[in-house]
Amino acid sequence: MPIQYYPYHLKFKTPFKIASVERTGTDNLYIKFTKDGFDGWGEAVFPPYIRENQQTAIQHLADLNWEFTDETELFRVIQQNQTILKQEPSLASAMETSLLNWLAASKKSSLNEVLQLDSIEKETSYTIGISSNKEMEEVIKNTPEATCFKLKVDENEIERIVTTYTSITSKPFVVDANQGFTNREKALYWATELSKKGVAYFEQPFDKEDFESHEWLKNQVNITIIADESFQRIADIEKVFKSFDGINVKIIKTGGVLEAKECLLKAKTLKMKTVLGCMSGSSVSINSAKSLSALADFIDLDGVFLIKNDPDSNDFE
Repeated sequence: MPIQYYPYHLKFKTPFKIASVERTGTDNLYIKFTKDGFDGWGEAVFPPYIRENQQTAIQHLADLNWEFTDETELFRVIQQNQTILKQEPSLASAMETSLLNWLAASKKSSLNEVLQLDSIEKETSYTIGISSNKEMEEVIKNTPEATCFKLKVDENEIERIVTTYTSITSKPFVVDANQGFTNREKALYWATELSKKGVAYFEQPFDKEDFESHEWLKNQVNITIIADESFQRIADIEKVFKSFDGINVKIIKTGGVLEAKECLLKAKTLKMKTVLGCMSGSSVSINSAKSLSALADFIDLDGVFLIKNDPDSNDFE
């Protein structure tokens, strides 16, 4: 096969906690596709809340087609492989981006040019996991380049976290509950308070299957309610449209940049807000996702800043 693969474990700078889990790192898998003297890299990321893992991904690499003679056939190969990996979007994303990054390299262009998108640099939010007041202060102090933070919360910790954050800095922030609310009235109170503070969006307050509560909240507040866990792929857009004001698009969820681009464009036609997000990946997946920045209202591509062992391609040679 014209590919090489490299299992790896990304290590967080500090333990990372959200409403459902705390962890110190994330397994991933790098794929390098080589043809005609050019390389293309892709990255699959396996946080514990998805069904894929390194072992199954490596096993399925042999099932994929990597042979093509021209650009048109390359896109046919991608589509063929996407069908095989329909239930494995993280590996699908690594497959697709390795081939498209190869195409960009072979054309001496960039991935956003392959996608026919403008190259636009936008500031990303920096995530602060659920942490102590002291830990929050240290993250803010040690990240002076950040212009906006994303605060992870749940319904028990949101008051402490928001109060502490606003006492430390006046920088803008957004809030992500990762399904951490069960009490509707408490979510309504905090959505209202966050709106008063000028917070741009409130992400996934309730359980991913609880569309009724999200619709109830959306219809009572001015703040943008974003779907993350409730939204995975383009087929979900119509389902979330009634209950949310926007979606968080991640290439690891959509199986790569091609469907992610479709999601962002479809959301625009529906006048939904869009967040371009990530799953604690390294620079390989983050840079691939950045190619879509021109289409997103908000950028949350900070995965590379949360880890302490972002590898260089030479590390695998």
